[in-house]
Amino acid sequence: MKKMTIGLLLGLFLVGLVYFSVFTVSESEYVIVTRFGNPKRVITEPGLHVKWPAFLEKANRIDRRINVFKTLPIQLLLGDKNPIIVTSFIAWRVSEPLRFFQSLTFVDNARQKLSDMATSQLGSVLGDFTLENIINTDQNMIKLVEIEENITTNCNARARQEYGVEVVKMGFRRINYPAIVADAVYNRMRAEREKEAKKFRAEGLEAASKIEAETDREVSEILARAYKESEIIKGEGDRAAMKIYGEAYGQDQEFFEFKKSLETYEKILQSKSTLVLSTDSELFKYLTDYNRK
Repeated sequence: MKKMTIGLLLGLFLVGLVYFSVFTVSESEYVIVTRFGNPKRVITEPGLHVKWPAFLEKANRIDRRINVFKTLPIQLLLGDKNPIIVTSFIAWRVSEPLRFFQSLTFVDNARQKLSDMATSQLGSVLGDFTLENIINTDQNMIKLVEIEENITTNCNARARQEYGVEVVKMGFRRINYPAIVADAVYNRMRAEREKEAKKFRAEGLEAASKIEAETDREVSEILARAYKESEIIKGEGDRAAMKIYGEAYGQDQEFFEFKKSLETYEKILQSKSTLVLSTDSELFKYLTDYNRK
């Protein structure tokens, strides 16, 4: 009975020893094994691992995935002394687990250090740029991407060296303007838009003038061609009429002289008209000859 009790206790002890000595590491984490608080080894490969029981060694787990957090809003000065309020985001991950564990240990400490580092870099980098590089209707003047890249590079170099942390991306989440700057920004934007509008209006007027001048030229050319063609047609008509008239006149000269005289009478002898002429006048020769008959 006593032997069974001892065997059972020994078995429970061995089970407990295995339970507190065997642990797993997932693909999303690093594990640093410490003995009495001092790091002994870094485990980066996922799988089943063994350590001394918990009262001798401890498995400290560190997330190896990318972490993202938002910084608090902060007011900074640009190179032209205009203030802006910036809220940033930082994407980071642990690249050297041992250095991270020795310098920061916890994720909250990492966030605080990275936030302070980003604020310092923002104040330094933004001093090289003006308000026109932050907001502008001309896309070529905006330098937000360049600013983000500079800050990311600077923060990453320092964070790797001091904390074993890789800054994957640092960027602007929101940019606001204090009341003292907002009016100036809006007025500048309005002035730029009005300048663009005037430019477009001037270009439109210039294009309209060109179209109008081209249309007037085409109209003049069309009228000139039409006048020329009408004169040619009129001349050909007059020539044909004269030809017909000459041929007809040659056939009966007396008749046509009589007809012309009648046309003349029609023109000069209107209603209530009085003419005093000699009876020997050539104008009335057909009338006088008729009276003689």
